[in-house]
Amino acid sequence: MKKILFTLLAGLPLACLSQTKTIYDTAAEKMCEYLQAHPDQPIKSEQDAQALFAQAFLDACMPYVDRLLQAEGLSTFDEESGHKIGYKIGLKLAVMCPAYIKILQPVVKGQMTNSSSEETGTLDGTVTGIVQDDYTYLQVRLPDGSTRRLLWLAYFDQAENINNDPQQLVGKKVEFNWKMIRLYYRKSHSFSAEKMVTGMKLP
Repeated sequence: MKKILFTLLAGLPLACLSQTKTIYDTAAEKMCEYLQAHPDQPIKSEQDAQALFAQAFLDACMPYVDRLLQAEGLSTFDEESGHKIGYKIGLKLAVMCPAYIKILQPVVKGQMTNSSSEETGTLDGTVTGIVQDDYTYLQVRLPDGSTRRLLWLAYFDQAENINNDPQQLVGKKVEFNWKMIRLYYRKSHSFSAEKMVTGMKLP
């Protein structure tokens, strides 16, 4: 891609080349300057990195939010548009900001370590709804009144009994087995940790 781009631009005057800089380039440069100015920020986990990146975006990129939204044809800055914009800025940072790579090193190392141990568990609650987004989710209300969502992505024991009409679970108390996976979301072009159902038991 870089060779193709160079070939297309080789015959243009330098004045035209200066116009190829995008708002994403500017935002990435400002974020990189922020990260370079905070070299002593302790990064020991993915949460630490996310907190630093969020603060860097707020301090360095908020003045450009309207132009970033315009570049994506969006009008509202929310979780979904934030993921989309953040993903593209991250791609820019990965190729031009050594400070960004340095911050990611302990995060990647931690993810590689954690990948060897699969996180699983059980959850008891009342199914309150079935949500269809990029994927199918079961909304579950726990005994303490809080709500969790479980991803229904793969076959599990007894799934065939509700496959044709999952709404029959609504209102029922169910014990679910789950395992944690990292799921890719097409709309936001990002990954998120989700509890995926691996089994269920009706009382």
